[in-house]
Amino acid sequence: MAIEIKPETLKMIAEYLNSGVLCFYHKTTGELETYPKDLEFSGLEDEWADVTDKIEANRMDYLELEPMSSFEAFKIMEGFIDNIDHVPTHNKFIDAISRKKPFQHFNDLLHYYPDLRQQWFAYKLERYIEFVKDQFER
Repeated sequence: MAIEIKPETLKMIAEYLNSGVLCFYHKTTGELETYPKDLEFSGLEDEWADVTDKIEANRMDYLELEPMSSFEAFKIMEGFIDNIDHVPTHNKFIDAISRKKPFQHFNDLLHYYPDLRQQWFAYKLERYIEFVKDQFER
């Protein structure tokens, strides 16, 4: 059975996951619990203990929302590039993601195209919202 979720909550979860925050949605109450992904390496475990303990004690009550894999994120970059109509610009982006460190090269290149950069953020957010929505539908 799919869980009904508000669009603003989907957006918030997408933004959290995209920024490296783990998200847990309480199946009954709709409450969202979050904490940083790399908590054990940050030295902040004690500050987040209330949240992590609450989730661990009631694990079956929460839906853990997964961030995108690198492969999925790469596919989103490819989809965005496919929508670039200006052929020379399109080819520059194809070249950027064809080399080592494609995410870094893609982001570096975006700085030279401010309009495309804004379009990228909107495009990526929409794809991430769809990604989160799919998790709720499963």
